[in-house]
This record gives sequence, C-alpha cells and structure tokens, in this order.
Amino acid sequence: MQEIDQTLTPKMEGKPIGGWLWVVMVVMIGSGLQLFISILTTINEFLADDWQMFFHTTDDLLKIRINIYAYLIISMTIGLGILILSLIKFFQRKKKFPVVFIGFLGYIILTEVLRIYFLDYYANLTDQDASNIESSLAKTGIMTIIAGLYLNKGKRPNQTFVM
Repeated sequence: MQEIDQTLTPKMEGKPIGGWLWVVMVVMIGSGLQLFISILTTINEFLADDWQMFFHTTDDLLKIRINIYAYLIISMTIGLGILILSLIKFFQRKKKFPVVFIGFLGYIILTEVLRIYFLDYYANLTDQDASNIESSLAKTGIMTIIAGLYLNKGKRPNQTFVM
C-alpha cells in the first residue's frame, strides 16, 4: 500500500491591519456603538410614550406609531448584526470583509431611503426634517463610494484580507 502524504498547506498570511484600515475599524466600532445606543433610545421612547392618548383616537395613529417604531427597531437590529459580522471578518482578516462591509453600507442606504419614505408618508415631514435626513443619506452614499473603492482597489486591503 502506498502512503499518502497529508501535510497541511500553509495558510496565506496577509499584512497586519494598518494604515487607513485603522480608520475603517474606528468607523465600524463607532457605528456599532451608535446603532446600539439608537436601539436603546428607540425602545426607551417606545416604552415611555403616552399610549393611553393613542388608544382613544379614532384614526390609525396608534397603528402608524407602532409600525414606525417596529421598523426602526428591526432595521437597526439587523444593521447591528451585519456590522458585527463585518467586524468579525475584519479582525479575522477574511477576504470576504470588503463585500460584507459594502453590503452593510448598502443596507444602511436602503433603510435610510425607506425611513424617508415612511416618515414622509405617515408623518408629513417638514422640509427641514427631510433635508437633514437626505444630507445623512448623502454622507452615507459618499462614504460607501470611498470605502468601496479603497477596499476593492487599495493596495493595503488587498494585502491584508487574503484568507
């Protein structure tokens, strides 16, 4: 019988996290903290709201408020989950990190667009409210373009995320 040599092939080791990737890491951690605080704040507002007033109304105000709170809490929780997955891939220096992170940013853009639509449809946003939300959406869009180009075309990310 012949013996089969089953030596393990060495793993490709990329460069350590450094350069502008530290900025990406700080942004991800800051975004995670912001999402966590936003979830807690939204739940707190939901629980502290004067629901007795809404039960006595004859219109759909109660249903609308519950739907808006549910959308905000669910969308932020899903976003936090995707962000945590991105952080895990980042620290493991997995090759899939850029795709997961860009997916997270795309998800944030989608939820912002839906939030603008729902709030405008249900709450009749003022021009100033819409302007603030749209500027936040524009900032996220610009950040997505810059991060996407850097993570997919940059020399350091291509040398770091190789596993």
